[in-house]
Amino acid sequence: MELRDRTSCDRTSCDRTRAQDAWTAVWRDPASRLQCIGGAPDIAHALRGHWSTFAASLGAGARVLDLGCGAGAASGALWAARGDLKLTGIDFASVPAPAGVPVRLLSDTPMESMPFADAGFDAAISQFGYEYSRMHKTANQLARVLAPAARVSFVVHHAASSVVATNRARLNAILAVLGRDTQAAFLAGNVFVLDAKLSALSQRHPGDSLVMELARILPPRARAASRERAAAWRALEAALSPELTILEAMDSCCVAPEELEGWLGPLRPFCTVTSASVLRKPDGTAIAWRIDAVRCPA
Repeated sequence: MELRDRTSCDRTSCDRTRAQDAWTAVWRDPASRLQCIGGAPDIAHALRGHWSTFAASLGAGARVLDLGCGAGAASGALWAARGDLKLTGIDFASVPAPAGVPVRLLSDTPMESMPFADAGFDAAISQFGYEYSRMHKTANQLARVLAPAARVSFVVHHAASSVVATNRARLNAILAVLGRDTQAAFLAGNVFVLDAKLSALSQRHPGDSLVMELARILPPRARAASRERAAAWRALEAALSPELTILEAMDSCCVAPEELEGWLGPLRPFCTVTSASVLRKPDGTAIAWRIDAVRCPA
């Protein structure tokens, strides 16, 4: 397999604004806050276990930086294990303060330009966050803000994980729904063709709630006037845009086994990577990469 360009996660300013808005929309909706792990209890349990183990490795009162903290799942797991830790979270989206977790939270703060003093942290963590950044720039910032011997632990999307597979299926469903053929049939008011397209999509994506809902509501709306159909389609595209943006980013930024060594490249100039393993479900299915490292002496 040809290796993907690891700069593929870099964004134009327009792309990053769209991604920022998409993640902000997700974190505003409490029902969406487990989207990354699909609310699966076995995955959530494995992640909490990882952070509990990592917390035990830290010194008393350690200062911990949570990159791409979102709603604070990783910081919350650390706090549950070690109430003495001093936690700071940053995220380039507008994110809610974690309930019951004393985290110094900096929303709207890209990890590529951290507003922190040199050597101000004893550890850095990330749960499905670091890989979405411009990693060379983020690594340069980490080299500056981490104290010597600081510990690093990242949980990173694995290209073969169940999390990525579930979200990739959802991405394919959305792309199919918004495809040219479906759009053309709807805008033309061709209910017969639209029904056939949506029926075929339902067979290819069985059980997908979006496809099922659109198969129910789109054909009646295709009978509306041309102007109303155009407005309805624009509204559908706008409604699906945040989820589509996030799913495309995950599909681009997840890491395949053959890419791992190159992916670790930005960390190696200032860190010793002590472990690059796979966090797994009890049945052996991959959940994510587990990357552990130690900041080299200054």
